[in-house]
Amino acid sequence: MQKQILTLLALILLFICFVHALDYKPTTHSITIQISTEGNDKVIEKYYISFPTDADKLAFREKSVELGTSLDAWKQFNSNFSPSLGENTLNKKISYNEGEQNYLQISYDLSEPLMAKLKESTMATEYTIKVNYFDSFYHSGQWIIPEKTSISIELPPGAEIRSSTGFQTTTSKNVSRQVITWNGYQTTNELVMSYIVWKTMDPVIDLNAITNFLFKTQEGIILLLISAIIIIVLVMNRKKIYDSIEGFVEANSTIKEE
Repeated sequence: MQKQILTLLALILLFICFVHALDYKPTTHSITIQISTEGNDKVIEKYYISFPTDADKLAFREKSVELGTSLDAWKQFNSNFSPSLGENTLNKKISYNEGEQNYLQISYDLSEPLMAKLKESTMATEYTIKVNYFDSFYHSGQWIIPEKTSISIELPPGAEIRSSTGFQTTTSKNVSRQVITWNGYQTTNELVMSYIVWKTMDPVIDLNAITNFLFKTQEGIILLLISAIIIIVLVMNRKKIYDSIEGFVEANSTIKEE
């Protein structure tokens, strides 16, 4: 009987330790989407985590080692720890990071661009957002950004926001990129975001092509030699040429008096 009681106490203590080992609290969730001009859009999600004690932090670290880099294992551990932008993702990676801030990072590429080409002209191209990427935020006819969640979209270099309807937006600058951010808690029944990218106008005269022709082709070198000979001849005979032109002008511009 005493042995059974001791075994029961040991199991209770083990259970308490196990529960204690998983004592953590996700605080904020950030999603950063970097749009590429080539269409290779990248996403980084960070789940910031706080711990009541250092012992809890250590226990979570040990759990992260156990789960490793398996997204399925982390999702089974906590269903929130998975990509937020749907299943059209590639090169998915997950890692736990400790420092001044502790966070679980999920990074991946989008298999298709986040933005769709809306219209194109000779001067610019306009793009609009594909809202289906945000289906996980769509509930009961509304897009909902939860509290303490932020979504940042880094536009390509040189892009200008054309329109933004729905979520309240804040804009900032990251080097040459314009960044729009949606902070929760927010809801909207309409989600629109578009931007334009101005095209660089090609010069009418291609100086590189002319240079390559003159200095890197046989015909170009011959043309340079002929031009140089003509210029030398003109310079050497400039006085004779000048006198001939002057004589011709005088002969044809004399006014005869009646």
